[in-house]
Amino acid sequence: MPSFEVEFEVFCSCGEGLCSQSEGSSGRGGPRVTVEPCEKCKDAAYEEGADKGYDQGYGDGAHEKE
Repeated sequence: MPSFEVEFEVFCSCGEGLCSQSEGSSGRGGPRVTVEPCEKCKDAAYEEGADKGYDQGYGDGAHEKE
């Protein structure tokens, strides 16, 4: 079976380079790449989710008082 090598760089949608968070390995069907999320975007998503949860909980609590 012929083989070839591919080199590429991985970037997050925010522009952050993800090369140090990427890992290549061999799977059953052939080579595969696993990319971990960008820490900056992961932290922002966590904050957004925490804020939404707080706002929803605050709204639910205010609604129950009525």
